[in-house]
Amino acid sequence: MSQKPSSVCRRWSLGKPVLDAVINRRGDWVLGAFGDGSLTVIPAEDSGEEPKLLQAHDGVSLCLAPDADDHGFLSGGDDGRVFLVDPGIAAPTLLVEHKGKWIEHVAGAVDGHRAYSSGKTLYRLDENGEPCAEPTVLPGSIGGLSFSPDGKRLAATYYGGVQLFSANAPTTPPDVLEWKGSHLGLVWSPDGQFLLTAMQDASLHGWKLGAALKSKEAGNEMHMQGYEAKIQSMAFTAQGKYLATSGAAQTVCWPFFDGGPWEKQPMLLGSAESRLVTRVAPHPTDGLTAAGYNDGMIVLAPFDGRMEIMIHPPYAPSGAAVIGLAWSREGDCLTAIYENGIVNLFTLASISRSVRGKFG
Repeated sequence: MSQKPSSVCRRWSLGKPVLDAVINRRGDWVLGAFGDGSLTVIPAEDSGEEPKLLQAHDGVSLCLAPDADDHGFLSGGDDGRVFLVDPGIAAPTLLVEHKGKWIEHVAGAVDGHRAYSSGKTLYRLDENGEPCAEPTVLPGSIGGLSFSPDGKRLAATYYGGVQLFSANAPTTPPDVLEWKGSHLGLVWSPDGQFLLTAMQDASLHGWKLGAALKSKEAGNEMHMQGYEAKIQSMAFTAQGKYLATSGAAQTVCWPFFDGGPWEKQPMLLGSAESRLVTRVAPHPTDGLTAAGYNDGMIVLAPFDGRMEIMIHPPYAPSGAAVIGLAWSREGDCLTAIYENGIVNLFTLASISRSVRGKFG
């Protein structure tokens, strides 16, 4: 009996568990972090390139983010170091070092600014990598950092809310968005009008920024509950129509059209089974999202009712969770990284061949 074609175009085994992974702004490389402080850059396109191992932290990389440019990355570790990682350079470049501190969050902006944090303290750098403001101590330990899409604002979360700093006027006091509870990761809508945070209690909280900053009236904030686990992954579709989130047995997609998600129910993608979505990756142009699960399954789910496609089943009943999932910029390649160190690169062509083999 002939074997049905696989949806996998290329596969690598990195040989050790991966803690986290992010894709650069150009969409051609993914950076992964190992528990021994080393890093790996993985091709996000079917380019013939191989993963590269980089020696970096004397400890563990605690945070990764795309750098301010379109091809590099930032990595912060428990050795107090922040590294710049360029896929084309064999060794990371040390940006800053704070001996005795843990660098827990890093962020880069499209205009060249960068930020990082240790405990309650926020550090901000200009486009030359020099401090552009005095270190700022927030009311609680910082749970996440993110620049707005235009790079003009920096959001920092903590217990009790979010502070918004001006990147162009770093000495200006921040605007404060308050909501009781521990705020962690955060995401901006593509137009910068909405800011949402993932909370410790497995919920989402969000603000309509223009109105929320000018008025305390009801209707400017939103709170979404009912998740089974903390939301580890969330991303807007390319046009900002939906916000796709992990943390449930199905991909939860909140509508951000026709006025936003107020008094609307989310769209649920994928069948409700005994597994959890761990990573989401909306396609950059098409109306669908990829979802990775805690047992290793990956599903492509359209927003318009088209048939969902399971492009990769779990390796085993106790398969490794998907901890990284990203489309290339053109949307023709999907990189999936599993916590056991396996990397699968899918292409639209390899997925199409697999589907034809199953149903043709």
